[in-house]
Amino acid sequence: MYFFAILLVLCAGIFPGPESWASMSGPSRGNERVQAEKMKKSSEEKKPPATKSTVRRITELVKKIEGDVLYTQKSRYSLAGVKVLDLSPKPGSPRVKGMPKKTAEMTFVDGKLREVVIRQRQ
Repeated sequence: MYFFAILLVLCAGIFPGPESWASMSGPSRGNERVQAEKMKKSSEEKKPPATKSTVRRITELVKKIEGDVLYTQKSRYSLAGVKVLDLSPKPGSPRVKGMPKKTAEMTFVDGKLREVVIRQRQ
């Protein structure tokens, strides 16, 4: 009887029980590296893009618009390929004679002129 008890104690020491089998069945060291690399790649993919477009708006007084060129008091801009909205009243209107100059609200995206809104200044 003592022999059988001693044998059970020795077997229990040599062969671990089912509670330690879960920790032994984990990934080997080679698989840990592969999983770590996969985790790094997945975290890198989730980052937002580093470059963002910058939008800038400038308002200047208009001297004249001739052809596809906008002349302001500070500089001139080419209107080729630019969306232009003219919200000023018609030139023959009696309101225009006494009104001050026009303004141009210019929208630049990444340093390139994209949109111009022309308004009568009040």
